[in-house]
Amino acid sequence: MNGYNAITIRTILGAYPVESIHEIKKPFESKLWEIGGAKVSLNDIENGTLRPMLKYHAHAVLVCAARSCPPLQRSAYSADSFESQDDKAFTNWLGREDLNKFLPQEKKAEVSEIFKWFKADFEKSLAVSKVFAKYGSASARELTKGGQKFETSYLSYNWGLNDQGEHGRHYSKINSI
Repeated sequence: MNGYNAITIRTILGAYPVESIHEIKKPFESKLWEIGGAKVSLNDIENGTLRPMLKYHAHAVLVCAARSCPPLQRSAYSADSFESQDDKAFTNWLGREDLNKFLPQEKKAEVSEIFKWFKADFEKSLAVSKVFAKYGSASARELTKGGQKFETSYLSYNWGLNDQGEHGRHYSKINSI
């Protein structure tokens, strides 16, 4: 995951300034990176290695440089502390109300499209509602308490560059994977 995140950042820096990673030609498909003697793409790393190995945990730790992406952690992931780092990454991601909203009074969750795109990854290991209960805010825990039913909708994914400055702030192409 550190390699994936580093390659994503390197891809952005190589084309900067851009408004979105999608302004770069085939950023996820291009086999430009050598790992273990083989040329690989970001998709190869994510779908061929990390998702099968990490299951739903991959989605909180991989960064695609988009505003709707889970936040990049400040330090590299390590085998010794991955579980606590992953817990923190999920908590940070689900706690961001611009990325996921839990509305217990309305019995409703408005969450990242990542939960729709990769629903099978979550459901193979743990029901999505249990992910919300385990890692989510107090509102998420209240919403999922006692296994009560709630409506789930998905927030439009903003592919604008997740930049500290103005780049990507006004990117208007919102789409799915």
